Amino acid sequence: MRKIRFLFNVFSRVTACVVIAVAAFTTILEPTDTVETAVLWQIPAVSALCALTCLIYPWDRTLGKAEMGIRTLIHYLLINGIVLGAGFWFRWYRIDRIQSIAAMLITIALIFALVSAVTWAQRAEEAKRMNERLREYQEKKAKGEIMD
Repeated sequence: MRKIRFLFNVFSRVTACVVIAVAAFTTILEPTDTVETAVLWQIPAVSALCALTCLIYPWDRTLGKAEMGIRTLIHYLLINGIVLGAGFWFRWYRIDRIQSIAAMLITIALIFALVSAVTWAQRAEEAKRMNERLREYQEKKAKGEIMD
């Protein structure tokens, strides 16, 4: 259940960021009067695939710095492959325009960084709460308020 909730949170964050990015693209970078309705299905589909890539991180153990760095790089490359591949397939950008590709790469990097930072902060806060509860439990146990 925890994994599903985590994946849904990541999915929600990615989707929200992508909607904001699409709004920026369609009003500032590539102004258009309308957005195709197909995009309303494409965004959540691609966001779901991106959220699933979080499963490359193990849940049952702590990672060392080197392994975490390698997994984060692989995660980032997977996200780029998914978004650029889907974007090409769905014609979200023009492959013949370097500015279009650069805008996609910058957008992917910004969304990846933002979602990663928010997710990391949430996980750190969760760990802090769990450690506080454990400390309280150990104090009560030491005082004899809790029996095994």
